Amino acid sequence: MNPQTKAVSRRRFALLAPSCAAAGFLAAQLPISGAGQVSAKEVVGQIQDKLGGTWPGGLDGFKAGNADLPVTGIATTAMATLDVLQKAAKAKLNLILTHEPTFYGRQDGPAPPPAPGGRGRGPAGVLPTDPVYQAKREFIEKNGLVVFRLRDQWVARPEKHMTLGLAETLGWSRYAVAGEGLYEIPEASAEEVVAMVRRKLGLKGGLRAVGDRKARVKRVMLQPGLMAVATMWKHYHEVDLLLTGEVREWECTFYAADMFSAGEKRNLVTVGRVASEEPGMQACAKWLTSAIQGVPAKWLDAGDPYWRAI
Repeated sequence: MNPQTKAVSRRRFALLAPSCAAAGFLAAQLPISGAGQVSAKEVVGQIQDKLGGTWPGGLDGFKAGNADLPVTGIATTAMATLDVLQKAAKAKLNLILTHEPTFYGRQDGPAPPPAPGGRGRGPAGVLPTDPVYQAKREFIEKNGLVVFRLRDQWVARPEKHMTLGLAETLGWSRYAVAGEGLYEIPEASAEEVVAMVRRKLGLKGGLRAVGDRKARVKRVMLQPGLMAVATMWKHYHEVDLLLTGEVREWECTFYAADMFSAGEKRNLVTVGRVASEEPGMQACAKWLTSAIQGVPAKWLDAGDPYWRAI
């Protein structure tokens, strides 16, 4: 066995044991939903009814845990990290609605056998024997947690909660202008705007900016999550600063860098995919408090995982 894998396996039980004890082995305390109790499956059904739409296959769905367990509370988050799961268990919020995958791949689980030939789009998920995957799933099951991915239908809302939530956190809601994600904020230098963004989003090392730091910024565009290169090419010329979660570096970052070298005074700011999506899931928790009666809902921030040496 790889020494690194062995170390993770040992640490897994150090991680799980105290957390399960603190939660009182929640799974053992929670019976399968019965009379007067609302199961995770039923709560999700209510959410689906409120959101509307057809709910095709897509990415949304239950990813871990027993959907028949009664719900003690709902946690929303952009990413159901182990840290978030531990906080949810401690707060007795056993239904976790996450925007991004829980198990590091689009399929949210162990990878199927690889297709023959070709590089494809990367792995569909981790191996079922992976110690981190096993530790996380074990924590979910032992603490009576249920994880549901809520992405496609939340993003499809005409209100565009992901963008509006980010604007609200940055204090820009009242500066919205015609055009999706467009805002005209009080003029400031790019350096000042970036410093404010870092502070408002509670970022540590995940923020990066490309362009003219002394440029005056008034017209900005917000694109939470992953920004497609077509969006970059179409809109970067129209704004002073474009703020997004993440981009493909060779497509967008160096497009912005070359534009700066050519004399354009614009800026591309990436804050991290999950960090850019957290305000939208905070908005989801607020929406749930009015949409789903009798079940507490709270947003749990996955945080900025990066650090820097300087």
